[in-house]
Amino acid sequence: MLDELDATTAHIGELEEMIEDLTAGDRDGRRHDGMMSAISLSGRAKTLKELATAFKTINEASAPQGKKAAAQERAREVAGGSRFRPVGTPALKVVKP
Repeated sequence: MLDELDATTAHIGELEEMIEDLTAGDRDGRRHDGMMSAISLSGRAKTLKELATAFKTINEASAPQGKKAAAQERAREVAGGSRFRPVGTPALKVVKP
């Protein structure tokens, strides 16, 4: 995807000329406007922003948990997924002196 973005940016003038040639005989300018907006700077910037967000999400998902997050996850597992799990009845233990 980044290669496509680079190719579009590098050949923007050629693409604009091709669009002009292809849409010269159109009755209205909707197709021309749509094609031009597809290669516009704002469209390319939006694509780059979406790619950056996707990379960030992938990196965060693959990052190992910290100690605090791991302890919280372990506590959730012990509690059966609920913060307010009943503790139950106390158990008596014999302590030897």
